[in-house]
Amino acid sequence: MTDIGFNRLKDEESTYLKQHKDNPVHWYAWGPEALTKAKEDNKPIFLSIGYSSCHWCHVMAEESFCDEETAKYLNEHFINIKVDREEHPDIDNYYQQACQLFTNGGGWPLSAFLMPNLRPYFVGTYFPKEAKGKSTAFKDVLKELVRAYNEEVETVTENSNKAFEAIEKGFISPEKVDFQGHFPHPNSVMDVLKQFKDNENGGFGEAPKFPQLAFYEWAIEQMLEGVVKKEHGEHIIKSIERMLMGGIYDQVRGGMHRYSTDNNWTVPHFEKMLYDQAGLLKLLAKTSMLYPSPLIFDGIFNTLEYLKAEMLNEEENFFFSAQDADSEGVEGLYFTYTQQEFEDALGRFDTEDEALTKNMDKLKEWFGVTEKGNFDSGLNVLTINNEKAQEIFTPESWDLIRNAKKALLNERKLRIPPMTDNKGIASWNFHMISALSDVMQFTQIPAIRSAASTLFNRIVEGTYKKFLETTPKGMRLRHTTTRPVGVSLLEDYVFFAEAQLRIYELSGNPVFKENLKDTLGFIIKDFLVDGRLKSRAIRDQDAELYPNQDFTSFDQSFRSPVSTLIQLVRRSSVLFGEVDMLEDIKELMENVTHDVLKNPAGSGEGLRALSYPANAYKVIKCPKAWLTNQEFAGFICYFLPRFVFDFHEDKGERWEICGTNECEMTGEGLDHFIETLKPNQPQATNE
Repeated sequence: MTDIGFNRLKDEESTYLKQHKDNPVHWYAWGPEALTKAKEDNKPIFLSIGYSSCHWCHVMAEESFCDEETAKYLNEHFINIKVDREEHPDIDNYYQQACQLFTNGGGWPLSAFLMPNLRPYFVGTYFPKEAKGKSTAFKDVLKELVRAYNEEVETVTENSNKAFEAIEKGFISPEKVDFQGHFPHPNSVMDVLKQFKDNENGGFGEAPKFPQLAFYEWAIEQMLEGVVKKEHGEHIIKSIERMLMGGIYDQVRGGMHRYSTDNNWTVPHFEKMLYDQAGLLKLLAKTSMLYPSPLIFDGIFNTLEYLKAEMLNEEENFFFSAQDADSEGVEGLYFTYTQQEFEDALGRFDTEDEALTKNMDKLKEWFGVTEKGNFDSGLNVLTINNEKAQEIFTPESWDLIRNAKKALLNERKLRIPPMTDNKGIASWNFHMISALSDVMQFTQIPAIRSAASTLFNRIVEGTYKKFLETTPKGMRLRHTTTRPVGVSLLEDYVFFAEAQLRIYELSGNPVFKENLKDTLGFIIKDFLVDGRLKSRAIRDQDAELYPNQDFTSFDQSFRSPVSTLIQLVRRSSVLFGEVDMLEDIKELMENVTHDVLKNPAGSGEGLRALSYPANAYKVIKCPKAWLTNQEFAGFICYFLPRFVFDFHEDKGERWEICGTNECEMTGEGLDHFIETLKPNQPQATNE
């Protein structure tokens, strides 16, 4: 009989923790009870970190955590703690760094073995139940770690202390990168990355290939500025196009899977994360100005439809965090089709003129569907055949593609869907507000802007109610809907501040402008220490037993809040006309500049924050009444993020464009504003 009497997860709100509530492992949730027990019993801690939509987390749970023999060994020799990385991103961040130290890798599930004082003595990721290839069996790992803890405690303690010190010191070399000017030219950055290009499939490097959405957003912005060489620009567009034609993009519903397991973007890791959808929308909104392809516009619209249909809490108006990779216990089953299923779906939901049935062979070729399949068990991950692009990208053919996708979606609705994690995460929701703002500003299709606006209005209202709480210490952000207000996390406050600015630019409501300034002041005061930003606020420094580490400027699961803050302060300095704001982050900018240049492809948000010289940032001061004018709404797409909008109600029709210290242009009336500033059609490349 399974002994679950000492599994303490049944009352947790986290979907991930509830997935493990019936394990025979005596799991604790993160908290003082488990940590005290480890010290009292002098036992090492097994800390298992994952999230509800993680495929390999499910695999390890089924193989090991549901296994009575493995559970018995864990219960006898360890204090076992389960952590939802979405509830505790700072804990995950800290022990992911430890994993890098021990294995040069990371990911989920994260399996950390700690001393009772929480210092790591070994950290890995997924361990199979039985040895496979170079992977050691989980039980063998456990036995060796128990032996070492009991028989070599001095060595283990010394190693854990060294690991603790190494993480505290950080892994980024303090060495500075030599360059001329304020920052290397975009072409210089891309020249360095040239050696990593995948010229055949788009993207950079080898599989697994992540979409690196912030990096491509930076590249598109620089292409819109007309400063990118043709060869680089063509590769960027090819990369975005290949992703949207690949299986990493959900061809039927819309939205981006987490990453591709192969070089040609065909077979993804199927879970869908909210932050990836935000990054995708930001990228495609700007790309639509440069490359107005139906692939881009459908990518935006279908992703918005996906968010509305599957990721929105209808009652409380916030977005859910993620969707699972598995359904009915099988990875990717919900998203894939056998050839017969594909044919049946198109036949069952055909158009009135039976165009899908008549063009069945052509559509199978276009979507890459074969009897053998390109995934497990004859299943096909649907793609758009790039070799047939010339044939596909005609109005008639694209209508056929769209109708086929509608038929496939109708069929998919009859399937058992993957689990959706219904928790809301503050930072990810604020990130989505900024993404919807970008769609409303940069996309020139009324139906798309309207769809984004509807979601924007709902989520702005919902996030205020769900994630802002008044506490005895004042207004605090609640990180997740599954836990009460806890420590203040950098990512929540940075993305909240960015959302306040974007809401202000679209509404003109001064409350959001004031919120922006107050929040920036709090971040600078309570997170910035010696030119680095901390993961949690200094006032919460002692709230946890693990160190309050420096937050990296590299984009990880989503874009780095450190880099976002730099761009936000640079924009805000011209909005408020306060050059002192830049002085506050001068040392931070210096440190981040050199960090970013050591890994530019993994630091797209840092490139966005640092590429422009200080005098490139401008504030556009104009009448608030213009916000209701459709001509103005259609014109603001020409102003990239180095411009920030400010509004007045007491200067008539006067407009001004100003830097931090002085105004450079001024005029009267919207017609004059547009006539003076309207650019020629933006150039994608510049030899």
